[in-house]
Amino acid sequence: MKHLIDGLIKEKTHFYYIRVHYEDTDIGGIVYHAKYINYIERARTSLIRLIKFPPEKFLKNGLSIVVKSINFDWYSSCTLGDCICVETNILKTRKVSIILRQNIFNFERSKILTKAEVKICFLDTNMKVALIPNEFIKKLKINFA
Repeated sequence: MKHLIDGLIKEKTHFYYIRVHYEDTDIGGIVYHAKYINYIERARTSLIRLIKFPPEKFLKNGLSIVVKSINFDWYSSCTLGDCICVETNILKTRKVSIILRQNIFNFERSKILTKAEVKICFLDTNMKVALIPNEFIKKLKINFA
């Protein structure tokens, strides 16, 4: 079962499944808008872990992964008990940044909830932009190119 906790990569897409819990919602059972950002962050972290580059490995080597920019479009809300999926694709890899598309679907209702484009980069211990490790880019290309 442990192998499913970080989702799965299939046909150049990472799939990460989440059930909406009470803690994610307001009193009416609607998910708070900020929680969608949490969902895509969990999916990104799980993707990185799934390809054998857990964030703690980067930290031990003096690197942090940070979001440089995010563009979010909301189409529909989800509610308490919904089963949703974050689908992540790599749009572009550069020497110092990666651009991802992360869409959230309610797969029980076959409905798109949000679309996000996220640019991440790496910082060194001095909080300066750092080159992305080649092994990491190679692993992304193996799984997503």
